[in-house]
Amino acid sequence: MPDKCPDQCVVTRFAPSPTGYLHVGGARTALFNWLLARHFGGQFLLRIEDTDLNRSTEQAVHQLLDDLRWLGLHWDNDQLVFQSKRTDVYNHLIAQLIERGQAYKAYETAGELDALRKAAEREKRNFIYQRPQLTQERIRQYEAEGRPHVVRFAIKAQTYRFRDVVLDKEIVVQPDQVQDFVIRKTDGMPTYHFAVVVDDAGMGVTHILRGQEHLLNTINHIALQEALGYPRPEYGHLPIILNPDGSKMGKRDRDKKIRHHANLWLKNHQQDSAKLSDESGLSADRLGQWIGDSQKQLDLAEQSALMKAVGLRESDLPEILVHDFRRNGYLPETLLNFLALLGWSAGGDKERLGIDQMIELFSIDGIGKSNSKFDRDKLLSFNTEACAAAPTDRLVKAMRDYLSVNPDSPLHRATDIQLGQLFEMKKGIHTLREIDDLTGFFFLKDEQVVFDPAAVEKVLRKQEGLAHLREILPALRAVADWSAGALEAFVKTWCEQKQLGLGKVAQPIRIAISGSTISPPIFESLEFLGRSSTLIRIERCLRSNG
Repeated sequence: MPDKCPDQCVVTRFAPSPTGYLHVGGARTALFNWLLARHFGGQFLLRIEDTDLNRSTEQAVHQLLDDLRWLGLHWDNDQLVFQSKRTDVYNHLIAQLIERGQAYKAYETAGELDALRKAAEREKRNFIYQRPQLTQERIRQYEAEGRPHVVRFAIKAQTYRFRDVVLDKEIVVQPDQVQDFVIRKTDGMPTYHFAVVVDDAGMGVTHILRGQEHLLNTINHIALQEALGYPRPEYGHLPIILNPDGSKMGKRDRDKKIRHHANLWLKNHQQDSAKLSDESGLSADRLGQWIGDSQKQLDLAEQSALMKAVGLRESDLPEILVHDFRRNGYLPETLLNFLALLGWSAGGDKERLGIDQMIELFSIDGIGKSNSKFDRDKLLSFNTEACAAAPTDRLVKAMRDYLSVNPDSPLHRATDIQLGQLFEMKKGIHTLREIDDLTGFFFLKDEQVVFDPAAVEKVLRKQEGLAHLREILPALRAVADWSAGALEAFVKTWCEQKQLGLGKVAQPIRIAISGSTISPPIFESLEFLGRSSTLIRIERCLRSNG
C-alpha cells in the first residue's frame, strides 16, 4: 500500500473494474478526483478492482491505463493496487468478523434466494434478507457436503446517515431498510462492498467522488467502517451523464447502431445472417444469437469485423469510450475541458479552460446536483477551436498519437514535415480524422486510388469531365513549374482559352488524383502529390472510366 498523506492532506482515488476501455463517465469521475487532489496538493491514487475474475483481463487493464495516460490523469502511487492480489488481507479481516459474530456463512442457493424474492413480490413487500436460524447440526451437514457458501456481514439494525458533499444534503436510511449483505462470494473473492472499504482505509483515502449509482451502497460501507474501526471519508455522488435525448449514455449505444445497420444490410441485400457471417468472419451461431437478442453485445473486435462488412466506420458510431474519441481524432486536452464542464462550473462564463486553470478553480461546491447532457456538437466546437489555435508541432504530435491507434491509415507513410504541410494545407478541421479522410489519398500507391462511382457518373460522364481531362493532359505534361501558384495560373489560362469554367477542369482533376470530389485545395494538392503521380493518376482515371 502507498504511504498515507500527512494530516489534513486530501487523498482521492479512482478504482475502476478492468473490463475494457474507459467509459467517458468513468473518465469524468477520474478527472474530478484528480482535480480535487491536485487543487489541494494532495494525492490521486489508482486501484484496480479486479475481483470479478470472469470479466477482468490483463488486456483490459492495459487499455484502461492507456486511456488515463492519454488524458494526462497520472496517478501518484508507484505500485498499482490490484484487489485480486490481496485476498489474504481480506480473508484475515473476514475471519475476525466471523469470530466476533459480525459476519457469518450463508448457504442459500441461487434458486432458494430467488424463491424468497418471488415470495416477497407476491406479498407486495420489498425483499429484505433475513438470516436463517440454522442449527449447528445443519451447519456441520452443509460443511461435510462441501455445500457452497458466501459470507454475509451482520449489519446492525440502526439508522444510518451521512452527508453527501456533492448533493449537499444528509442521506438517511432507516433500520428496516438495511439487510445483511455478502462480503465474500462463493469463489472466495471479496465483494465490491468489502474490498472497497478495506482498501480505501489502507490507502488513506479522505474524499470519495463517485457515481450516483453508489449512493445507497455508502450505507453498507459506513456499517463496515464502524465494524472494522476505520475512519469515514467524505462522500460525494456525481450526477449522471445523459445522451441529448435524456437516455443514459452507455456502451450499448454503439452496439445499438451497429445492430441497426446490420439489419439494414440484411434487408437491402435480401440475405440471411449466414451470408453476413461469411462477410464478417463472425460465427453463424454468434451472429444469429446477437441479432436475435438485443440484450447481447458484441465485443470491440467483433464490432470492428461486422462494421467492415456492413460499411460502417468508427466515425459513424456515437463515441462512448475515451478510446473512441482518441481514434476519431479529438485532442485529449479538449476532451478533458469538456468533461470537466459536465456537472462542474468554474464560475461566471468560463468554459475554455486549460488544465492549470481547472486545477486552480476546481471545488466540490462547483459540482452541480442535476444530470448533465453530453452535447457532441459543443465538444466538436471545442475541438475545432483547439485545433485552430494549436501550433503545427502540437498538431503533428497529436496526429502521431492518432495514427498509433489507427494502424490502417495511409498517413503512416507521411513524415512529420509532410504532416505539418497537410495541416497548413487544410485549415479549419474539426478532428484529426478529417486530415486522414481528406489527405490519405496522397500516400496511396497510384494504382490504389478507388474512384467514387457517384462522382464518376456525375462529373466525369454527365459533365464531360473525361473529355476535359483528355484534352488538358498533354498540356499538363509540358508544364515546367509544378508549384501550386504556377499550376493555378496555367490551368486558369487554359480554361479561359477553352472558354470553360475553372470547376469544369479542376473537379475532374480532383477525382482523378483522389477518387472523390473532396480534397484540400486542388493546386496545393497537385504540388504536394507531384508531377509524376498526378499524371499517372489522370492516365489511370481515363483508362478506368473512359
